[in-house]
Amino acid sequence: MMHDKMAGYAFAFVSAIGLGVTNFLFTRSAKALGSVNTTFYYYVFALVIGMVCWLPFSENKQFSISELKWPIFIAIAMFISNLTYSYAVRYFDTSTPAIIRAVSFFITGLIAISFNREHLSLKDWLAFLLVSSGILLFGYGRHFVK
Repeated sequence: MMHDKMAGYAFAFVSAIGLGVTNFLFTRSAKALGSVNTTFYYYVFALVIGMVCWLPFSENKQFSISELKWPIFIAIAMFISNLTYSYAVRYFDTSTPAIIRAVSFFITGLIAISFNREHLSLKDWLAFLLVSSGILLFGYGRHFVK
């Protein structure tokens, strides 16, 4: 059980590093190619990379065609997120939109509470409040205080 959790933490940490690098690269790409082009080519290249990885590592799990609704919803949400982020980085320095984007953990938490019936302790709610405050102060506050 603990080994599984450690693997989960490791995967989440690598994912966070990847998102951090991606946030930085989106800034450069949006300024060089434009926001729509950046988003389009992101998906084109992701499709190629995904196919190369999917072929040898695909899961042999049986599923019904109706379960493909989840990747479709993910693709729509990721498309909106990436397109709007690549527009945001055109108006700010690199870190501000990335910091504001970090509020996504709060959205994820609210959705999990609403739909998965997850329960948070008082400590968890306090952590949400503190982290959200820090993100908002760093992301927004730097532009209000001159």
